[in-house]
Amino acid sequence: MNVIRHISLAFRGAPAFALSLALGVAAMSPAHADAPLAQAADQYAQMCATQGTSIPAPHGESDLKDNPKLGEYCKCFGEKFAKRALASMNDKAAPSLEQTVSEEQAMRNGCRKQVGLPLLKF
Repeated sequence: MNVIRHISLAFRGAPAFALSLALGVAAMSPAHADAPLAQAADQYAQMCATQGTSIPAPHGESDLKDNPKLGEYCKCFGEKFAKRALASMNDKAAPSLEQTVSEEQAMRNGCRKQVGLPLLKF
């Protein structure tokens, strides 16, 4: 399953596998595509706020721990990450690790900029 390969290094593990499995099932029923996207976005946002803050920056979001804008940032990032994960299921060739990391860094800094948080330097 390509989704498993596209999951962020910060979110690897059982929760990511369960989410990947849910995304795989969701992809089989495109009529309900909005519901799985919203559910995946919420799950990614929750992982961002809980697991991401325990990982040191720039690989995680530890610099945002206890920041009042963390929830807004994680919602933004969760939506972008879920869209990319679902879209990757239709890709025949998985992007390189470098491309995946670059895309994730751009999403993270895009969301940080959107909610008025300091950008990460990678």
